[in-house]
Amino acid sequence: MQGIYIHIPFCHRKCGYCDFNSYARLDALVAPFVDALHREIEQSPYAGAHFDTVFFGGGTPTYLDGATLAGILEHLTRRFAIPSDAEITCEANPGSVSLEQLRTLRQAGFNRLSFGVQSFHPDELRRMERIHTPEEVVQSVAWARAAGFTNLNLDLIFALPQQTLERWAASLQQAIALQPEHLSLYALMLEPNTRFYHLYQKGKLRLPDDETQVAMYRLAQQRTAQAGYQQYEISNYALPGYECQHNLVYWRNAPYLGFGPGAVSYMEGRRWTNIKHPREYIRRVQAGEPLELEWERLTGWDAVAETLMLGLRMRAGVDLAVLETRFGLPIRAHYAPVLGQLTQRDWLERDGDIIRLTDKGLLWHSEVALAFFEK
Repeated sequence: MQGIYIHIPFCHRKCGYCDFNSYARLDALVAPFVDALHREIEQSPYAGAHFDTVFFGGGTPTYLDGATLAGILEHLTRRFAIPSDAEITCEANPGSVSLEQLRTLRQAGFNRLSFGVQSFHPDELRRMERIHTPEEVVQSVAWARAAGFTNLNLDLIFALPQQTLERWAASLQQAIALQPEHLSLYALMLEPNTRFYHLYQKGKLRLPDDETQVAMYRLAQQRTAQAGYQQYEISNYALPGYECQHNLVYWRNAPYLGFGPGAVSYMEGRRWTNIKHPREYIRRVQAGEPLELEWERLTGWDAVAETLMLGLRMRAGVDLAVLETRFGLPIRAHYAPVLGQLTQRDWLERDGDIIRLTDKGLLWHSEVALAFFEK
């Protein structure tokens, strides 16, 4: 499998917890950005290559009108070999969509929407600086169904400032009641260079303690399972057959091609990142200059460790025999000591050549991944 990612960097407002490459109040750059994006797509050396998924992320892709997004997708389908049954996702903010816009997207070929809901409590949304209301979430989902979308994801965040287990349970229940095919449920991460991080460093942000955060995670597992969702990755839950194919490209460490400012690509064993600021991105495209900000080529055991780190996020785990064929290295013998240690800690379990995180190990994924990089 291979995927295409399109980065739309614009937002109505920069949320206090967000460290994504996104910018507010840059309306003057929208038109030249769209032109630059089309030029980057047209100049890609991978024209004609086959891709199974397309994902428009951000930022807020629906900051752009439906016709503009449809035009970008149409350009991709002309430039690359994208099958008619490809999964084509657009992220959307419930506060920045309309029924007309969603109908345009569906008619253009988008078949999956991912709504950034985050919470169903008005005070939590205000604290997070989200622009939508819980009522707008319900309306947006109804519009998506009316537009013909049969594959919806809702993003929620737990362990928010001052959030209790009961309030998280209420948000989770309201999300499930909307009957999306997919749920992405993430713990709040305090990333450097965000307003939340600086508030926390100053003692002005009160977060749930570790025990409560674990209880919130376990509650998510329990309630989604009761509603028929399967946890197929650490933070992702889907009704059978609705796993996000684009994210599976990443977790399998398969090739993907990114377009737009800050977009990351990984093709032929080489990974590179585009220049991040939209203004510089536009300037470089117009001047015909390289867009790469940085690049690397992972080989040998570094590539194996990264593939294990990503693959172990999936509940299905990783087949070590398949990896040995892929990389041509004696992976089972090389990692035998660390596999034994992780199994003894009850962080990892083995089923023949398949290794996967235990339910306990899901809480320690970062430590498990680090153990493979240290060997």
